[in-house]
Amino acid sequence: MSARRVLSLRWRLWLAGALGVAISAVIAGGLLGAMFERSGQRALDSRLDDDFATLAGLLEARADGGWQLRRQPADERWARVFSGWYWRIGDGETAVRSRSLWDDELVAHDVPGNAAVWSVVEGPRGQQLRMRAQLLRLPGVAEPIPVHVAGDRGDVIAETRGFRQAAMLAFAGAAAALLALLAWQIEWGLRPLRRMRGILQRVRNGDDVRFGAERWPAEAAPLAEQIDDLLDEHARRVARARHAAEDLAHALKTPLAVLSAEAQRPGDDIAGVVSTQVQRMRGEVERRLAGGFAVDARQRTPIAPVADALCGLFAQTAGDRVTLHCEVAPDLVFAGAREDLEEMLGNLVDNAVKWARAQVRIHASVYGGRVRIAVDDDGPGMQAEAMAQALQRGVRLDSRMPGHGLGLSIVDGVAVSYDGTLVLENLQGGFRALLDLPAGAPISGA
Repeated sequence: MSARRVLSLRWRLWLAGALGVAISAVIAGGLLGAMFERSGQRALDSRLDDDFATLAGLLEARADGGWQLRRQPADERWARVFSGWYWRIGDGETAVRSRSLWDDELVAHDVPGNAAVWSVVEGPRGQQLRMRAQLLRLPGVAEPIPVHVAGDRGDVIAETRGFRQAAMLAFAGAAAALLALLAWQIEWGLRPLRRMRGILQRVRNGDDVRFGAERWPAEAAPLAEQIDDLLDEHARRVARARHAAEDLAHALKTPLAVLSAEAQRPGDDIAGVVSTQVQRMRGEVERRLAGGFAVDARQRTPIAPVADALCGLFAQTAGDRVTLHCEVAPDLVFAGAREDLEEMLGNLVDNAVKWARAQVRIHASVYGGRVRIAVDDDGPGMQAEAMAQALQRGVRLDSRMPGHGLGLSIVDGVAVSYDGTLVLENLQGGFRALLDLPAGAPISGA
């Protein structure tokens, strides 16, 4: 069944990046527009402060306790009719206005105190005015004088609008450039995944390639290592299944030869021979199917119970000729199936008992996530060239001993299927078979 497809990584990254760029551009444009408007507003307020100071400097007290302007302000803004810049001093009939108001009035507000009061009012021609109002106290004048100055906000509004439009166009261009860069970045970032897909396609086509031969980014390297591990495990499983089939075929050769010979030789005991050989073949088939094909590294098998059981079994068969010593800590665990551990240890102990003079010793240790199981005997040992032959499939080193000559090769094949090794070495006065296998976590309560 094909995998269910959802939105691709490319489109996910693209949509997320585009949304982030768009939101950032809008927010940045809005903030810059607000800052520009605030800057224009401060400039206008500063100018109105200067205008207020100019008018205050032209006021003087009269002898009767009133006030008057020494002269009209000379600024051309206040002389041009409806220019957008206006002032008014005083209230009622004594009020004085700028010529720019012509015959219109400036909407004035009551000023509650001596501090400046800022407001936005409507001007003579519907203009939006920024107005500054303040009570001015002059020496010799009995009452405080209300002074109003106002300036048109239209320029600030127009400039802010223009700035915002220009800023949004600039941000749109920058966003387009960022999106183009984002598209290139996504394609460049996903390139390792496309390379992985190409290598996987080569694997499916039968090429013997591995990801470890390539250089990968730090984020992709662990994935490449895991895929290589899966490919290696698959290769080991295939090899083990092939070897198991070869072992089965080899084990069935003798019964089939016997049956063939009996079929050509007349006699009354053929039924018994056939029954015996069929039972023998059935046993071989069942044994191979039970432990010869599957590899399950997820299982955990305590080593001590398996070793103790094998020691007890072979102690009975060896009798008084050989003494077996089992020295395995109870917390040692093999990361694999119990049947496989029994297959490996059983063959090694069987060989050790056959060749030992007086004793066989099984001991184990763990280091760095690996467990070492050694089977030592005090037999005659083995020559160097014979050690290499012993791991070849179907080789018999001594025809005097019973069996098919497959024991050590089977052990080596099972160990390799778990990414382990079997090492044979001579000792001072004996021989050692050393298994190196993956260690499992200790089982609680074991």
